[in-house]
Amino acid sequence: MPDITLYFSPFSRCFTPRWLLEEIGLPYAVRTISLRKREQKSADYLRINPMGKVPALTDGAVTVSENPAICIYLADRYSLGELAPSLDDPRRGSYLRWMIFSTAVFEPTIYSPDDNDPVAASGRGWGERFRVLDALDKTLSTAPWLTGDRFTAADVMLGSLLSVALYNHRIADPPTSLVEYDKRLSARPAYQRAAEATWPADRT
Repeated sequence: MPDITLYFSPFSRCFTPRWLLEEIGLPYAVRTISLRKREQKSADYLRINPMGKVPALTDGAVTVSENPAICIYLADRYSLGELAPSLDDPRRGSYLRWMIFSTAVFEPTIYSPDDNDPVAASGRGWGERFRVLDALDKTLSTAPWLTGDRFTAADVMLGSLLSVALYNHRIADPPTSLVEYDKRLSARPAYQRAAEATWPADRT
């Protein structure tokens, strides 16, 4: 049996691994880290994640931080061939691309000034915003999920960021494909369970 603990804070990026754990159906414990009390900077927690950020995850002797790494670890170990394409699956390359694209390209684009100047963009790792959104639009206009007709952990990783960005109106006039994709994601029971835990109605 897995011995998984998710170090979790509500109203945070912890939504992503909690959603994936729910999709896989693994038993897991939750250790709540209070950001208000700055427990993420405590000596005990810094031994788990020296960056002093949530989420982090332990699985027995294994410790993983950073959402894409957590998603890759969980899906490969506990859902290989299902939520993670197997190593010889032709979709594996696309899967890894979107998994890393989520925080290396999409997230900094959405939370940085809208600068489509190609000269300025050449100095950034993520390029121009319109190209980032166009890449997603073209993919999701032709298939329901990022790697085609099968939902994967890459949809959890990127989709969790997209849902928050759309909710917070970070994308002006989002393409219809992204809005429809978000509707498909939010209809999933595992998404709903994780969302209820991450954004509880009672903030006390």
